[in-house]
Amino acid sequence: MKFKKIDELKEKLDSFRPIPPELMEVIDEKFKIDWTYNSNAIEGNTLTLQETAFFLQHGLTSKGKTLKEYLEAQNHAEAIDLLKEIIKEERPISEALIKELHALLLKGINYVWVGPKDNRVKKDITPGKYKNQPNHVITMNGKIHKYCDPLKVPEEMEKLVRLINNSDLHPVELAALAHYRFVAIHPFDDGNGRLARLLMNLILMKNGYLPVVIKNELREEYYRALMKADEGNTEDFINLIAKDTENSLQIVVNVINEEYKN
Repeated sequence: MKFKKIDELKEKLDSFRPIPPELMEVIDEKFKIDWTYNSNAIEGNTLTLQETAFFLQHGLTSKGKTLKEYLEAQNHAEAIDLLKEIIKEERPISEALIKELHALLLKGINYVWVGPKDNRVKKDITPGKYKNQPNHVITMNGKIHKYCDPLKVPEEMEKLVRLINNSDLHPVELAALAHYRFVAIHPFDDGNGRLARLLMNLILMKNGYLPVVIKNELREEYYRALMKADEGNTEDFINLIAKDTENSLQIVVNVINEEYKN
């Protein structure tokens, strides 16, 4: 069975529940910092892991970093807190919920700079609202990849939400496919990658799994797997997410095992 090791680790984790609150708080804090740092770094935020940790834990900032970079860190951490509330309140995943997460993720950020470094232009963005202009990206092999046409976004997002809420796929496979499809639609002007990873982890966490932290140093492998998915082969991307899910579970199971030994 493809996800056998993952499910064995999840069973092991479930056997420890309820996890002592003080230990869970330490685990949650580590995930929040790592997830916020790596997800923002993948998108070009230059805060280091240490700078992210100091800012989230103590409100300390460093010289030479922009307000936008600190807003991205603060907003992402708040979005993770919102995910926990969503799970606690058993709120279903909907387009309205996705827009709410996007509005929080980009709170206080009204524009982005786009284009090559020597010819950047300011682009207004509308947090919490679908794009009304086409967007595209230059892929790693130098090709222009166009995302879903703005007119088709509501229909495609409706299909995605229906898939999430009516699927009998294994939660890890569903989370990976939801991430990929969200990125393929690219429904917003900005923040699509970070929101795709939040949505993926919301699906995992709702099903009792731990969040996946895609490391910034694996950015190239991550993008290559997404490019393969664009060509119709989602296997590499699903495997990448499965491997990271297994890593998250293994780390936490090891931490709890050590704690129970002492």
